[in-house]
Amino acid sequence: MQPDVMSLLLEAGMLLLVGMSVVFLFLTLLIGAVNFIAWVCAKFPEEELTPAVQPSRRAPPAANQSGITAPVVAAITAAVDQYRRQH
Repeated sequence: MQPDVMSLLLEAGMLLLVGMSVVFLFLTLLIGAVNFIAWVCAKFPEEELTPAVQPSRRAPPAANQSGITAPVVAAITAAVDQYRRQH
């Protein structure tokens, strides 16, 4: 029985080493690829695209400095008030 157990442990150890080596190599390549892409993006920045302005038939709702419209602010305020009353 002893040689059988030893061969199984040896095979398990080899499988462990091969598996961990493959994962290490994959993660190393992944980190290298991400860093390379970041370097390329920093070296060659893409021009910002400005959207074409289309004429609107109705005026958009008024927005504050952060760009949130008045109906959204009212809904958030009502939700916060309701939450505070219940808790």
